[in-house]
Amino acid sequence: RVALVEKKALGGDCLYTGCVPSKTFIRSARFAADMRRAQDFGFSTQTLEFKNRDFAAITDRVARVIETVGEHDRPERFEAWGIKVIFGSPRFLSPRELEITNRDGAKRTITAKRFCISAGSRPAVPPVEGLPETGFLTNESVFQINKLPQSLIVLGGGPIGLELGQSFARFGSEVTVVEMDKRLLPKEDEEASATVAELMRGEGLRLLLNHKTVRVSAANGQKVVTVEQDGKKTDLFAEQILVSTGRRPNTQGLNLEAAGVEYDERRIITDEYLRTSARHIFAAGDVTGHFPFTHMAAYEASVVIRNALFFWPLLQKTDFRVVPWTTFIDPEVARVGLTETEAKKKFGAMNIHIYRTDFADNDRAQAEEETKGFAKIVCQGRKNKIVGAHIIGAHAGELIHEVVLAMKQRLSITALGSMIHVYPTLAQVNQQAGLDAVLAKLTSYKKLLSYYFKVWR
Repeated sequence: RVALVEKKALGGDCLYTGCVPSKTFIRSARFAADMRRAQDFGFSTQTLEFKNRDFAAITDRVARVIETVGEHDRPERFEAWGIKVIFGSPRFLSPRELEITNRDGAKRTITAKRFCISAGSRPAVPPVEGLPETGFLTNESVFQINKLPQSLIVLGGGPIGLELGQSFARFGSEVTVVEMDKRLLPKEDEEASATVAELMRGEGLRLLLNHKTVRVSAANGQKVVTVEQDGKKTDLFAEQILVSTGRRPNTQGLNLEAAGVEYDERRIITDEYLRTSARHIFAAGDVTGHFPFTHMAAYEASVVIRNALFFWPLLQKTDFRVVPWTTFIDPEVARVGLTETEAKKKFGAMNIHIYRTDFADNDRAQAEEETKGFAKIVCQGRKNKIVGAHIIGAHAGELIHEVVLAMKQRLSITALGSMIHVYPTLAQVNQQAGLDAVLAKLTSYKKLLSYYFKVWR
């Protein structure tokens, strides 16, 4: 018997405030950008006049797509599988008792042999003076506005901030991104981060890197963000503020202490089997603090299912060796494994080989006018084992999976070069990186054979 307890609506952050609405929003923004460069595709130049009614139609489209995708998460679907769906706020009373407060205020208690906590996460709001009083947007509220802000200050230069910041800029907003780190997307490869910064500036975004937000206020109908760098303070003015400074697990209100579950402000602590400190209680998804991605929540859920139902030796450990992710700006930024810097630190610079291909050298990219970006594959040792890959370019989120499979199967990069790829396709950027590795190997053999024949003669 299985019960599914949900506080808000089935589908969670990904469906209503995350992946689905943001990618829908991004697609409309990309269409607007493509219209502005119609001349690149052989059409006469046409100026895009963007009006507020257009923005309202775009947010209506976002809502429509959410509704369509949400059909997969209807309660009736789960109940047809024999799952009891209960809407309400859960709270542990003891390690095996869960109290649920329904939406009408009524309470009920259920007991279970096993529990899985997959409560997701929420936006992390920085403790900046005046921010709550002044008001701000997050990914949870930004799609509910129906008027395009003339100006927008984005706090945070991570994936959410850049995806939404670029989109608003393409719709016509004046966008400023404030990031505490010295570079955008600080978790990405340094070369990828630098390329993204160049592309964002090229689209008109103002980037204030290595800046700290110290105060927020309101004046003359605008919001004022005071930032500081090296002791110098500057006031920024905008119609709206978007906060995208990370995520926090939804552990509040669960009364985890009563269940004996250890946690901190960033995660519920789990072992490699996703068991918490109370071994009959598991955790999966954003609450674990591992990787804040929907695909990782799905993977961890599969691990929990196996470990909750079976015993050793059938238990499954989590494997985070090959975890891909994508930042869906345009062009996309995809990654799996180690960065160049991380690989050199782990294996030594002499044991690392980098194979890099520019999209500008790909025939399909030329035909599509998608020549920005590169594919960079990080390899280790004489056998050129792939330990990381970074693709920035059109459809990078699709192209990365070929490398993911190669890494999962512990293949050499030469396997990508020897595999037949359809011509012309963007996937040939991966093939070319593999061919470069093959060529480098043949070159070393050529030197060896040349020396051998010289000695033999």
